[in-house]
Amino acid sequence: MDFGIEDRVALVVGGSRGMGFEVAKMLAAEGSRVAIAARTAADVEAAVDRIRRQGGTAFGVTADCSDRDEVGRAVELVRREFGPPLIVIGQAKYQRPGDFADITDAAPLRESFEAYTVSQFYLLHAVLPGMREAGWGRFVHIGSATAKEPTGSIHHVVANATRPATVGLLKTVADEYARFGITINTVAPGWIETESAIQYLDAVVGAGSESERREFMLTKARVPAGRIGRPAEIASLVTYLCSADAGYVNGNWIEVDGGLHRSAF
Repeated sequence: MDFGIEDRVALVVGGSRGMGFEVAKMLAAEGSRVAIAARTAADVEAAVDRIRRQGGTAFGVTADCSDRDEVGRAVELVRREFGPPLIVIGQAKYQRPGDFADITDAAPLRESFEAYTVSQFYLLHAVLPGMREAGWGRFVHIGSATAKEPTGSIHHVVANATRPATVGLLKTVADEYARFGITINTVAPGWIETESAIQYLDAVVGAGSESERREFMLTKARVPAGRIGRPAEIASLVTYLCSADAGYVNGNWIEVDGGLHRSAF
């Protein structure tokens, strides 16, 4: 299938590892010119090298995308190297585990809101003018399924309280910018086999082997698919949402969780 994004400039925030790297790799395989932005220079360089060795076109930017100036600098570097990014993948990471009784200071709530929502606010302001000028754009946020249905067994009251704000922001901006040929969507992963998820399952749940993880997914987490998801299963949907044919998919929240969330809507 031709996704119609050959030579499009793509900026993948957090694209050096995990799901972000899988997205960057798939976009490059579709012929997009991919810029990877992350905090750790060594990880960025390694990801860019891997994509280039596979025949893709890639460029790396070291940036803290929770900082407005850093976001602006990163987007400007991409613009100079490739042109304005018309495909943008946004994501953020902030972890402060704990139940409600454990969180007695509001600071983690503010930090979490800054990490998840304000970072996307900065990124949108940096890239939307170029998309609007081009009359075409794709913005996909990789969020978390817990923004819609918090999971009590994973003790993250801070993330559960703040992640929904990101969804509200993106839905509102999607409505405002759709008329300019720009789509904004959120992909919501469930249990995905990333480094942090494997560490959590090993250290907290005691599911260190593949068979133990499958047992946990089926009997404890109650994932109907009975297994943990693969990063490529997130990346394939993200890549489709960036395609020319996905131009009428806008303002949506799409779960990729093996059927974990039971709601019909």
